[in-house]
Amino acid sequence: MYRGSSEKPATTEFTVSYSNSRLKVLGCEHYQLKAKVQAPCCNAWVACRFCHDDQSAHTMDRFSVSRMKCMVCTLEQPIAQACQGCNASMGRYFCSTCKLLDDAPNKDIYHCSKCGICRCGKQSDFYHCDVCDACVSVKARSLHRCKERQLHSNCPICGDSMFESTTAVVQADCSHLMHKDCMSQYVEHSYRCPVCCESMCDTKDMFKQIDSYMTCSTMPGEYTTTRSNIFCNDCKKRSTAAFHFLYHKCLVCESYNTNVLSTFDTAAPKAAAETAAT
Repeated sequence: MYRGSSEKPATTEFTVSYSNSRLKVLGCEHYQLKAKVQAPCCNAWVACRFCHDDQSAHTMDRFSVSRMKCMVCTLEQPIAQACQGCNASMGRYFCSTCKLLDDAPNKDIYHCSKCGICRCGKQSDFYHCDVCDACVSVKARSLHRCKERQLHSNCPICGDSMFESTTAVVQADCSHLMHKDCMSQYVEHSYRCPVCCESMCDTKDMFKQIDSYMTCSTMPGEYTTTRSNIFCNDCKKRSTAAFHFLYHKCLVCESYNTNVLSTFDTAAPKAAAETAAT
């Protein structure tokens, strides 16, 4: 999606671009590579589909790319891993299906035939979950909770697609998926999942700190008989807790991830009965 204020097609003019201009490393901000590809939709010369989509009001079909220009000798030719003119390698990695070139050192990429696209990482470190229709880390196999095509959605924090994302996607404790970087920033100010409100990370130490605070926190005398009906976002149970301005602990699972449904004064019925007797 074009991020500018008006229609602005990607340029059809061929220019050399750099991943690192100071070190003269060819490529773009997304990839290191020594070629530019021709977008089949508008004939623009771009380093990658992300560069194209950032400059245009339409998206580029990566699979339809067929032409490239070497940024070393400027020869236009069919897309391939090596230049037909100067024989320079356009990238250490080349996928003839995704038309992807990447020359970054120490970067592992593999093509998953079931996903239909290239993934970052070593193929031996991942397996394809047929239920989720996505690649999952082998290390997370025992913790992974399947949900049909769950990766085919947008990150609940940034709103970008997760299936074709070039950044890592993680599964929170509540089982919802989101970008790893998004989750790292989000948990700095909230532990509740933005989708289901369950605790999305280990809250044991946090709740211990709240326990310590609650031990020292004394409510004003007028709230001594006040109670709160609460709903726990973690265990989905209802219970009753002593009223507090900030925290209410679930009596079932001892989580502080709760919502107050209502408050009531336990002394009120007794006072009403005394008045009636009088």
